[in-house]
This record gives sequence, structure tokens and C-alpha cells, in this order.
Amino acid sequence: MGKRLGVWLTALMMAGLGSLSAWAQDARGTLVFDMKPFTSEVKLKEKVEKQLKTGGVEWGLGEGQMVVSLLAKKFIKFDLPNLTRYGESKSVELEPGTYRITCIGFVPEGGMSVEKVLKKGVYINQDIQSFEVVGGKTTTIEVSPTIQKKSTFFIKFFTPELLVKIIEDGVVKKEGVINERTDKSIGWDDYQGPLKF
Repeated sequence: MGKRLGVWLTALMMAGLGSLSAWAQDARGTLVFDMKPFTSEVKLKEKVEKQLKTGGVEWGLGEGQMVVSLLAKKFIKFDLPNLTRYGESKSVELEPGTYRITCIGFVPEGGMSVEKVLKKGVYINQDIQSFEVVGGKTTTIEVSPTIQKKSTFFIKFFTPELLVKIIEDGVVKKEGVINERTDKSIGWDDYQGPLKF
């Protein structure tokens, strides 16, 4: 009798562990978007520094991708509900899987008309990085912004360079600037993808 009870309890425990394992696979993972306080490569006047401290980066998630934008969201056909300010962080629960990062960059070029600014100053870095979300674990997108000064038509602009570290389960997996304009960047007029109205 005692031996049979022991076998039965062991079977029950194994079944419970199997259910627990299945639950862990189905569990959502946590994504933390961690925006560090900005640094600057140029000396900032006190007024400019105060204005910049109220800024941040807009981003959203959907269909296996994260979109980070430096362009006003009224021009973008993608839900960007999150504004994470410098020195703040936000966490969201996500389904496990691989997510691609696309960054919409902006440099103040092109003149005074909206059309020219979009044409010359906006570009898309499509699928520039990717990250994994694992059930029951935390993935961190750590963003370190460095303010750069740019000038056009005698107007000074201060824009952030966004250095991103992908940290999965406490380990840095990837690192790179996501809004750098390179040969692989797609100009606004050349982009024909779903992020544009």
C-alpha cells in the first residue's frame, strides 16, 4: 500500500511539474525601455538644457516590431503610444518571440516647407536591431542619448544620438546607434513601407 502511494505521489508531482513547464513557456515576458539621462557633446545653455530635459523618445510595439521615432507621430502610420523621457523607464508585458527595431530618424535639413524637410531630413533605419522576449524573463532596451548640435538656415537644433544596448536576461547581446544615417538608411521619399501614410 505504502509503495503504491509513493508511486502515485511521484506521478502526481511529475504531472504538476509538466504543467508548470508548459505554463512557463506560455507566460509573457517583460520588456523594459530604459532611457538614460542625456549627455551632450556640446556645451548647452541653461535654457536649452531645461527644454531638452522635458523631451524624450516616442515608441510603439506591434506585429513583431518596435518602432522608435524622432519624427512627429502625425506623419507615421504606426501606433506610438509611449513617450519615455530622458532619465525615465517603462516596462510592458509582451508575448514571447523575436522583435525587430526600426528607427525613424530626423536631421533638420531641407528648408522651411514641411515637404522639403521630410524629403531631405527624414530617413528610416529598418530592422536595424532585434531582440528576444522570453516567457517569465526580462529584456531591457537601454538607450543612452547624446545630444548633438546641428544648424540649418541660421537655426540651431539639438538632436539626440541614440546608443542602444539590448540586454537579455541580464546579458548585453547587442549594442549600436539606431538613428545614425548610413548608406543603408532609406530616405523618406524612397520608403514605400507600411509606416508611411
